[in-house]
Amino acid sequence: MARLERSTHITYCPFKGDATYFHLHAEDGVIENAVWSYEAPFEVTMQIKRYLAFYASRVDRIDQTS
Repeated sequence: MARLERSTHITYCPFKGDATYFHLHAEDGVIENAVWSYEAPFEVTMQIKRYLAFYASRVDRIDQTS
């Protein structure tokens, strides 16, 4: 989460609710809206709450750092 910055971009899914987006601060610069999350999904999809999703077209790898 240290490399993520909340974006003002929000989208709506009629099945899951509002998705919030994050910019990813990578070694090569900022990748805008590369990550999204349903922080308060509808009850039927509550299992996805607070998980992060990454656009495969914008992120080619994820390295764990300390």
